[in-house]
Amino acid sequence: MTILETIIHELSTAPETLLLEIFNLIQAAKNDSNLVSNSSSLPRIPGLHQGEIWISDDFNDPLPDTFWLGED
Repeated sequence: MTILETIIHELSTAPETLLLEIFNLIQAAKNDSNLVSNSSSLPRIPGLHQGEIWISDDFNDPLPDTFWLGED
């Protein structure tokens, strides 16, 4: 069973009030540019942000006990 078929099956037994909430959620998601993005269709450009981040030299060092246990 595909995810769409599973969703349709679940919706077929849902109460009308829940269906309205789900419909509103779908509409809001479709209108929200942060949730629905076409950026995945754009090609990635290697090295575009080169040099904009760095990793500390002690990145792999163990964290002190105070990190895990808190300060006294």
